[in-house]
Amino acid sequence: MSWQTLKAYLNVKKFGFLSLCAVSVFTYAQQGDLTLTVEAGGAEHGKGQALFDLFDSEESFLAQPLISLTASIDTKGQAIFVLPGLSAGTYAFSVIYDEDSDGELKTGFLGIPKEKVAVSNNARPRFGPPRYKDAVFTLSESTRMSVRLDDAQ
Repeated sequence: MSWQTLKAYLNVKKFGFLSLCAVSVFTYAQQGDLTLTVEAGGAEHGKGQALFDLFDSEESFLAQPLISLTASIDTKGQAIFVLPGLSAGTYAFSVIYDEDSDGELKTGFLGIPKEKVAVSNNARPRFGPPRYKDAVFTLSESTRMSVRLDDAQ
């Protein structure tokens, strides 16, 4: 899976993105009673937004999210995502700091992100995007997780 794939996903037109969010929210809200809260820190205070994607399999990782959310960056330089209604299981997530709030991941040569990113377990990329096996976690009870937005290079 390449960063170009992630970028292409984020280039979805606003209507399509909102439709996907609406379908995703309806889908996961019906499934379970666990809540995942994710705090993503490391952004510039009060500037931009964060884009969050939750994945439920290695095949879907960084390509086909189960849930997509957007949150503003607060005065502490963090975004908080609350996902109620999840079922117990294995998941991974990614967060992109969209500094200019355009809904797109800026990439440079070879598709390396120019904007800060984070992945569950603070998994770091090694010669490409982070690997699912490094990012996957088990949700068995309501949980609060923290990740640090950082340069991908």
